[in-house]
Formats: sequence, C-alpha cells, structure tokens
Amino acid sequence: MELKRTLNRFDSISLLFSSMVGSGIFFTSGFLLKETGNLWIVLLAWGLGGFLALSGSITYAYAARLLPYAGGDYVYLKIAYNPALAFMSGWSSLLTNFSACISVLALAFGKYVILLFPSIPNWSTGTYQMLGVNWEISTATVIGILPILFFSLLNYFGIKSAVRVQNVFALIKIIGLVLFICIGFAIGNTNWSFLWNEPFPDIFSLSFFSKLLIGIVPVSFSYLGWNMITYIAEEVQSPEKNLIRSAVTACFMVTGLYVTLNLLFFVSAPSSSLAGKDGIGAIAFQNLFGTHLSLLTTGFIAWVILGSLSAIIIGGSRVYFAMARDGAFIESFARVHEKYRSPYIAIFFQATIAILFLGIKEIETLLYMITCSILILSSLTAATPFRFQKLGYESDYKIPFFPWPIVFYISANLAVMVVLFYEKPANALWGLAITLSALPVYYGIKHQKKVLQAKRELVS
Repeated sequence: MELKRTLNRFDSISLLFSSMVGSGIFFTSGFLLKETGNLWIVLLAWGLGGFLALSGSITYAYAARLLPYAGGDYVYLKIAYNPALAFMSGWSSLLTNFSACISVLALAFGKYVILLFPSIPNWSTGTYQMLGVNWEISTATVIGILPILFFSLLNYFGIKSAVRVQNVFALIKIIGLVLFICIGFAIGNTNWSFLWNEPFPDIFSLSFFSKLLIGIVPVSFSYLGWNMITYIAEEVQSPEKNLIRSAVTACFMVTGLYVTLNLLFFVSAPSSSLAGKDGIGAIAFQNLFGTHLSLLTTGFIAWVILGSLSAIIIGGSRVYFAMARDGAFIESFARVHEKYRSPYIAIFFQATIAILFLGIKEIETLLYMITCSILILSSLTAATPFRFQKLGYESDYKIPFFPWPIVFYISANLAVMVVLFYEKPANALWGLAITLSALPVYYGIKHQKKVLQAKRELVS
C-alpha cells in the first residue's frame, strides 16, 4: 500500500528545519571546545558542517528525483548497488541513525525539564557497564520516554496531523531563535574580547586538521536531518520541484543560524567557562540576560528539542516501512492504517528501540556511534549518481558543479572516519559493528523465507 502525497513545500521546509535544529546546537559546542580547545576551530567546524550538509543535499537530490519514494538511502542503495547493502542502511537507521537520535533528543529534553522544575526528584540508579558502554536509569531517562510516546501516537493519526503540530513548533522555533540572536547582540551582556583574545590556530599544522575533523563529528550530528525530505519523498507534493528546493533552503537557513548562534555563545562568556559544559546554550542565555530569565530560556530550549524529536520520528519510521514493503523486513511493518494512512507498526517499533537506548549514560557516546554508522553508508549513497548513470538511469536534475559536491562530501566523510577511528576507537567500532551486524540478519531472513517457501510448495 502506498502513502499519500499531502505535504507542500512549506511543510517540507518546516520538517527539514525542525529535524536539523534540535538539542545539538545547545550542547555540542561545549563538547567541541573541550575536544579542540579553540573557539575559532569550533566556528569553522560549524561552517564546514553546513557546507557538508549542503553538498549532501544537492547530491542526494539526484537519486530523490529518480526515486521519489519513502525510505531514502534504503531505496537508492537497493537500486544502485544491491538489496543487502540497502538492508544494511535500513538496519543502521533502526538501531542508530534514527532510534539513537530520538534517544539523544529525548534525554536532552528530560534534562531541561529537570532544570525547569527543580522540585522534581532527581534520582539515578548509578552507572553500570555492559558491553563496553556505560548505562544509567535516571529521572531524565523516565521523562524522556514521554515525548517519544506522545509524538509516536501523534504520527499514528497520520502525517498531516503530525506536520500541522510540527509547523507550529517550527514557526515558534524560528521566531524565538531570531529574536534571541537580535536581542542578544543588541542589548545582551556581550564581550567581544572573549573571541578576539582567543589565539588563531595554525591552519597548516596536523593538529589543526585533526581537531577540525574530530569537531565535525558532533557538528554533523547537529546537522542531521538535511536528508529528512528523502525519507518522506513519497508524501511530498510535486517532488520534482519541492525536494531539492526545500533541502537547499533549509540548509542555508540552518547554517546561518548555527554559525550566528555560536558567535553569540562565544561573546557571552570566556571559553574556559563553556568548555565541556553539557548546557552551553543555557549558560549563554544566563550570561546574556541574567538568571531571572533562565526559566524562559530553558523552556524555549526544551521546545526546540521537542520540535526536532517530532520531525525525526516522522522520517525514521518510513525507512522500516519501505524495507517491509520490499519483503526485506518483518512483513507487518508494511501495514498502513486504513483510515490514517500511517505506517503505525513501524512507528511504534521505532519508539520501543529509542526508549531502550535512553539507558546509555553519555550523550557523546551516542553521538559518535551514530555519526560513524551514518558516514559509512551516506558516502555510498552520495556515490549513487555515478552508479545510476552507469546503469542507464537519467535524471532531469543536474548536480551543480558536478562532480565536485560528491567528491567533497565523500572525501570529508572519509577523513572524519579516519580521525574518528583514531580518536574514539571504541565508539567508532560500536557504530561499525552495528552496521555490519545487518548482514547476518539479512541473510538469515532471506534463508528463512526460502525455507518457508519450500515448505509451502511441499504442502501444495
């Protein structure tokens, strides 16, 4: 059963913007400062991250125009390469790319709710290690379950109702962030010496490139969502026009917003008081406007996180739906609700996996696991225009400056992966292991289907 094309260009841009602008902008720069030790490297990483997202968008658009169906990478890899590689992409989406992203956002939301309501008992089971990963159940974990269930239920009632709510989140998010930037620079307690006194790095040193590349890892997480439109392409009106225009518009909006916000963060406090902090956004808000507005700013950050969480839940479920529709995954995942036209089983299964991931203690652990898995498969997807042309598929869409956006995107991904495996080997190996674990699952399912088919033929 097919999905219904109900989303216009505004809906598409709103969904892309909300999926990209989430909790990452409010805590990633604190980790980056700790890892790189330099404000200028952090700013450059955010700028390059935006250029990387734009390169990916205009590259993915080629496949999206040829195959405007639900599933994104899964669909493109299946046609361009083979079903096993496509299954690997869908499997990674289920276990890391989407489910873990949802967990990161939900956990961040839980932490901000605790800041909003200090009277909530803040308890924890303590840290325990399993399979090389630290686990912890806490108040934030339990709170994080609530938005996952709420937005999954909202998606059950159809994408149009979910996107209406999404548009409200996006509009308030855009207006709030623009106001914060304008008011912050105009009357906030800024001090530009915090930035100008920071020594500019030696851009020709090996250390600079290493720090820049490791910095792009968490930045890439914060830009995740630039390809969200490809996962819901089957539900977008006039895909031949709206897919690429929506993606490019969203990338420019978000890149400008991210770089400007980070600039405001860095003139609000010295880098020593921001490095390694879990909530750099909240700290900057308090320094700029005082503690009397801390509840307002903390609440706004929680709102931004919810908008991103909603968008990612919408996109992720379509991947498992596409896999099941092809017969490559559990058949029930392909069911579409007769009234609401939603892949409801895929939606609630995704919610279950995301809730399980909430038990991982360190957010940055999830970040590096997610990024490693995504970089491997997205590089293969970015190369699909070459494969499609070789296979005789022609698109009316021409990639600007072809083939350089593809070359840049793949080269940057490979460079980041090398640094990631060197700097964070345990996390990178976890991401790689989860990706490769798809192969025995795929061939196991394939073998099981052959056995069942043989039994049916024997009976008949």
